[in-house]
Amino acid sequence: NTGNTLFGDDSDSDSIAKSTLDILIALHACDTATDDSIWFAIQNDADIIVTAPCCHHQLRQQIDRHFTKNPDHPLADILCHAIYRERSTETTTDAMRALLLEIAGYNTQV
Repeated sequence: NTGNTLFGDDSDSDSIAKSTLDILIALHACDTATDDSIWFAIQNDADIIVTAPCCHHQLRQQIDRHFTKNPDHPLADILCHAIYRERSTETTTDAMRALLLEIAGYNTQV
């Protein structure tokens, strides 16, 4: 569908007919831009959604704050290392995204 392509921001997203979005590709959509892209694709009934998120700052900030305030948390020995907080955040965020896509009726591969 070359007539309805969205580049850059979503300021023109209202002008795209809901039935014309075949494929949504979001490469290196930082932080919640991936979630915005997924939501846009679901709202517009995209046939295929391909995302490659590059960071997960939204949840990571929450985990960091929680870890700092709760040093006796049962996972404190694991989460005391930043790399494991980062990996846990990525896994959790991408798992939630996959579940939400499945709820919306999409087959997912992570």
